[in-house]
Amino acid sequence: MGLVFKARDSGGQEVALKLVRGELAVDGTFRKRFEREASAARRISHPHVVRVLDTGEFEGVPYMAQQFIGGGSLKEKIDRDGPLELEATVMLCLQVAKGLDALHAHRLVHRDLKPANVLLDRDGSALITDFGLAKDRDASALTKSGMFVGSFDYMAPEQIRAQEVTPVTDVYSLGCVMHECLCGEPPFADREGAQILRAHLRDDAPDVCARRGDLPEDVGWAVARALEKDPVRRPPSATAYAQMVQVAAGVPPLSPGDR
Repeated sequence: MGLVFKARDSGGQEVALKLVRGELAVDGTFRKRFEREASAARRISHPHVVRVLDTGEFEGVPYMAQQFIGGGSLKEKIDRDGPLELEATVMLCLQVAKGLDALHAHRLVHRDLKPANVLLDRDGSALITDFGLAKDRDASALTKSGMFVGSFDYMAPEQIRAQEVTPVTDVYSLGCVMHECLCGEPPFADREGAQILRAHLRDDAPDVCARRGDLPEDVGWAVARALEKDPVRRPPSATAYAQMVQVAAGVPPLSPGDR
């Protein structure tokens, strides 16, 4: 949807400058989606959500300046280093969950949570970014009836069916991200194209413990709770899910300074 550049503002501060691609800048629907991304992000102030610093338009191209996060994306980290250690995965899950709950508290559903949209600060803290597909539950739709949006590897069944999305739609995506953190790939990485969508609709996700022998058995059960086909059977919030994984992993509760 856009191009992102590392830039500096008038005060010399590093920012991530996001511009709509030229061919999309003239598309009314894409412009509205970009504007909604900026509007959605401006409503959120949370340590695990990337801040929007400025928005505007230059020579007909909308832009958005965001907080620059210097540690790259979670996808880059997994591609470079392979699967994460269990405790690191739990900590990341807790942080991303808090960011998601902040979105949900503002009646937003991200709809495109994936490792590429989780950025890592230099200290390793995780922040959610890219709200281009965010669904404002109080706003009109920017997609046609029967159209689904999202990334195949992380899409909840209700997204694929173009049904109503809710906070637990993002919980499903978070479960896919946790699977990738622990196994190095999303649940149905052995499928392609429409086969991935069919798997999300019909097949049980592979057990992370079967793919990685050093994990406690309860972790496989906990990770899979987010991947229930029926939204009602998933944990009620992202944080509830993260805490379930934390308990299953035997990671002690965080101290107030680490939250």
